[in-house]
Amino acid sequence: MTVHCAVFLQVPRPGQVKPRLAAEIGEPHALRLYRIMAARTIAAITEAGFRPSVWYSPADGRQEMARWLGTDVDFRLQASGDMGVRLAAAVRAAPEGEPWLAVAGDCPALEAVHIREAVERLEDWPVVLGPALAGGYYLIGGKAPLPDLWSEMPWGSNRVLDETRRRLESLRIRWSELPALREVETATDARAAGLLT
Repeated sequence: MTVHCAVFLQVPRPGQVKPRLAAEIGEPHALRLYRIMAARTIAAITEAGFRPSVWYSPADGRQEMARWLGTDVDFRLQASGDMGVRLAAAVRAAPEGEPWLAVAGDCPALEAVHIREAVERLEDWPVVLGPALAGGYYLIGGKAPLPDLWSEMPWGSNRVLDETRRRLESLRIRWSELPALREVETATDARAAGLLT
């Protein structure tokens, strides 16, 4: 099965990634951990048998991304706007009829088995969610564009997952959920994930 796998990454520059983590452990360490997590995400998708598309920001960062991840990566510029706008643009880029996954780059516990499980579930479910312990999600996937699911979502809060569930329910769209995993936003998260001692 072919699946459009979109990974959302920021160009790893000081002041642009993981501000809470950087405030706690310093910019150099936060950037190092961000690179590690992103590499693990891409490796998990590749090991699962799919080719990731890296949706990057800001617009002037393509050369930096290519130096970091290599020139054979499918790079696409993130749309301007909040996370909902960026997600919707990535979903619209999936070929018609092709399942899609949108994956965060900051969940070091994500493995190929989770990606494969998400794709398998899309054979029977219209939507699959990978809940994050902090109240968002590290993965969302579907078989078609989702009608007005992400507009005015409380991005960056612990209400995103519950609000997404509520909206799916109101739209009468069935979904399946993967195991909850931890995304890394703080030093406590990084320690729990084994990235810091």
